[in-house]
Amino acid sequence: MRPSVWCAVGALVFVVVSSLSAPLYAHFCGVSPFNSNVAGTALRGGHVVDVMQPNDNPLHLGLSPLGPDWRLGAYMLGADTQGRDVAARLFYGGRNSLLIAGASAVVCLLVAGSVALWAGYKGGWIDIILSRCMDILWAIPVYLLAISLSVVTLGHGLTIGPLRIEADSFLIPIMIIATVYVPYAARSLRAQVQRLARAEFVLAARSSGASDMRILVREILPNLWPSFLVLAPLVMALCLMAESALSFLSLGVQAPAASWGTIILDGEGLLYTRPLVAIAPGILIAITVLSLNVLGGAAQSALEAPEHDRT
Repeated sequence: MRPSVWCAVGALVFVVVSSLSAPLYAHFCGVSPFNSNVAGTALRGGHVVDVMQPNDNPLHLGLSPLGPDWRLGAYMLGADTQGRDVAARLFYGGRNSLLIAGASAVVCLLVAGSVALWAGYKGGWIDIILSRCMDILWAIPVYLLAISLSVVTLGHGLTIGPLRIEADSFLIPIMIIATVYVPYAARSLRAQVQRLARAEFVLAARSSGASDMRILVREILPNLWPSFLVLAPLVMALCLMAESALSFLSLGVQAPAASWGTIILDGEGLLYTRPLVAIAPGILIAITVLSLNVLGGAAQSALEAPEHDRT
């Protein structure tokens, strides 16, 4: 593999492991990432200091959160306006952001794959109806649709038959983000299914009397997995950016839970005094998205190589 792929894998492993270690960091450092701690103290250089420090302006009016120390331990990245440990919130926020993005990508690909299989294989009126539904979703700007759905569900939650989903549940942003990206994945998968439906092995299976379900499961779906492997990291990167944007607008993850988007929102008012609060989650988002795109490109190159060798 190319060095860029190894770097991408290493970066993703670092982000995932650090996010999963959030409870360990909070436990051993004795910090709470969710509770306000404006009157708390921290240990710096062997001295106990207040988490909220007087401002550096001439009149020393107001308070600013503790700055970064860069030493492994409590408040190594400083505090936010509520006196909470920024590093702890970054780790916990990473868990939530990656969970929502990963689950959204899985749901998106499952729905898009089902639509593509039936529309691409059956054709006719089934293809027309499903394709037009996808075109309608495609025509609406992604973030406009996501924001609209979030606003509708944020105040009242979501009720699907006997199932009631509360407004602060992660299931709501997962379903919304997955929905808005279904047309993007379904269009490319549908084209692959249409190509496979005309393949000789599918025509042979159909002439032998195999049912449509058997052809889809035994003949087409196994040959569609390479497309899923290429799309998975790319769709997850899109879902991660959508989740961060919705959370920044207070339409995704709700307090007291954290995500990278909510941490950027927390640091918006500290850009001139403690910019790291907003910059740190932005850097992690950029690293994760870039790594996922590199892996998606590498997967596509690896799957196309055997085809070029055969030609």
